[in-house]
Amino acid sequence: MANTKYSGRRKRLQSLISKLILVLGVVYSLLTIWYAYTLGIQQSRFTVLMVGIGLSLYYLMEIRTNTERVTSDISETGIEKYWNRSFVSNHGPYWVVDSVACIFWFTVVSATTGYVFFNFDQIINQTRVFGFSSAEAAMGILVILAATDATRRAYGNIVGAVSLAAVGYALFGPYFSGLFFHSGLSWQQVGAQGAMNIDGVYGFMSEVGVTWVAIFIIFAGMAKEYGLMDFVLSLSEEVSKSLKTGVVHVAIVSSMVMGSITGSAAANTATTGSFTIPMMKQQGIKDDFACAIEGVASSGGQILPPIMGVAAFLMADIVGVPFVTVIQSGIIPAALFYLGIMVAVQLLIYKHGWTTESGEFDRSIIKPGLPYLIPFVVLLYTLLWLRYSPLTAGLYTIITLVITMGGWNLVTSDSGPNQLRGTLLTLTDWVKSTIIGLSRGAQDMAPLIGILAALGVAVSLLSETGLTQQISTEMVSLAGGVFVVLLFLAMLTSLLFGLGMPTPAAYILVVILVAPVLIDAGVQELTAHFYVFYFAMLSAITPPVALTIAVGTQIAGSNFLQSCKHAIRIGLPGFIVPYAFVANESIIYWSVPNTVLSTLFVSVGIVALVLAVIGYDGHGEINIITRLLFIVAAVAAFFGPPSLQLTASSIVILWIVFNYYVTRFVDIPLMPRSH
Repeated sequence: MANTKYSGRRKRLQSLISKLILVLGVVYSLLTIWYAYTLGIQQSRFTVLMVGIGLSLYYLMEIRTNTERVTSDISETGIEKYWNRSFVSNHGPYWVVDSVACIFWFTVVSATTGYVFFNFDQIINQTRVFGFSSAEAAMGILVILAATDATRRAYGNIVGAVSLAAVGYALFGPYFSGLFFHSGLSWQQVGAQGAMNIDGVYGFMSEVGVTWVAIFIIFAGMAKEYGLMDFVLSLSEEVSKSLKTGVVHVAIVSSMVMGSITGSAAANTATTGSFTIPMMKQQGIKDDFACAIEGVASSGGQILPPIMGVAAFLMADIVGVPFVTVIQSGIIPAALFYLGIMVAVQLLIYKHGWTTESGEFDRSIIKPGLPYLIPFVVLLYTLLWLRYSPLTAGLYTIITLVITMGGWNLVTSDSGPNQLRGTLLTLTDWVKSTIIGLSRGAQDMAPLIGILAALGVAVSLLSETGLTQQISTEMVSLAGGVFVVLLFLAMLTSLLFGLGMPTPAAYILVVILVAPVLIDAGVQELTAHFYVFYFAMLSAITPPVALTIAVGTQIAGSNFLQSCKHAIRIGLPGFIVPYAFVANESIIYWSVPNTVLSTLFVSVGIVALVLAVIGYDGHGEINIITRLLFIVAAVAAFFGPPSLQLTASSIVILWIVFNYYVTRFVDIPLMPRSH
């Protein structure tokens, strides 16, 4: 009886928490859509409200997770035993204490949000001028710690430590020496600068997050609830059956698309990789290579326009250019990156004999995906042609998605003899999916709010202490006036600060530390931002952390270091592309004919580099001399003057044409190969 009574209470508690999460998620999404439609409130004030709701939602989700963990333990040990002994001696106390902590932070966030939101005018007009009280500063410290704790929970201790380290550095600056010395901030100043001054937690990153980013995350959540992910995976599997290379290229494209939407390379590896990695292994691809391919593709999804893993929104806001400019500038670099990956993977498949027997493509698989195409067309039309803001474009895309899916369900539903009843059931399912999708989008957004708020604190405090300017000066000094050395140091710094971080977080951190150095050295602003952004993205496949590879090894059962080695070989063009668009800025800033010629030269250089690295040309292995010549040609195509770029590209193109179309019919290879 006691067991049944306790079990009933537990289920009721879980049900209550789930309902609260559902309702709060729907409220969050509807408020975002309302703001996109009306702009009915000052953006800074709206940011305060949405950061508070988002963090509150996240802590409710954490409490739900804890109750599910406790439930799992109970089902294994029995309630009486669990409550009397296991609860006290094993995991029980931790989950209970952690839930209490979540309730505490939930209360802190709710109280602070309410205070700042309802006293917003007074804070803006009076308090920011005359100073904050100690109680207000303490509230600021608490909300900073809440955002930091949420970040730690969602993305790990390394990311959470960044915000905490920034607070510690701001407080204890006088105890540092040399480059890191500063006069220090009081805890009241930290609380004010980090939150209550409508900066830091509520600063520009959170503003971009709760508007431009949120509207697309909500759209992605609704699309997934309507079945987009299932369609992409089904289409990928069907396409793979009709290709000689099997599932690999399809896995790259699907990971690329989903990675651009999700904004997290590691999360994308965990979701799409759970399907694509086993499919690649089933094709015969070794586990190390399968892990590496998925890791590189998932990481590269962050650079794919128009969403670019939400970093595009942040970049547009920081640089102060229209969003469409960032999209345009990112198209060619992304195409070059994926050209290198596709060619490398193609050669690896043929080199190791991982090909499959291709069959006929079943075109009927396309039909269920037609309704998803319409919202994407609306998105591209409103963003690129009408040049609406991301917020407005996202609003129209969501409205189109909801209407399209409702109409599609009605048209394709099998109502049977009772047409009215069938129609009502179809509409009910559509309404249910819409509500759950709204909540799902908000739940997907909630962890991102925490990390944007926490990094906003780091950016605000590091700027206040002057560290960013000092690092810029020091890097210029170390480079000794040599531009290439400066680029190399910027690359190392971007990789170092990006380790273990989601790409948007890594981008924000490196852009405030590294981008100013490049801009001062003469690199155009948008080019500098893309340069550090690419290396922040590539930190996800770079040891010792290599977050996407670490996740992929758990799925593939592969060796971590071997997977990292293969990932760097496959993703090597990605490490060269940033140098190439610094040397050929027309790749970022379009002009005719410079952009066309630069893109052609760099593309040929990437193919030459991949041939040299893989050591296989589609027919047989390439000897060491030819590989070295390819590297020389690639360097000339990337960085030489136009005449040298043209010469090197022409030689490579002629070699490929002769090797694939002439020697195929003549039993004399153009260059000797080692076997």
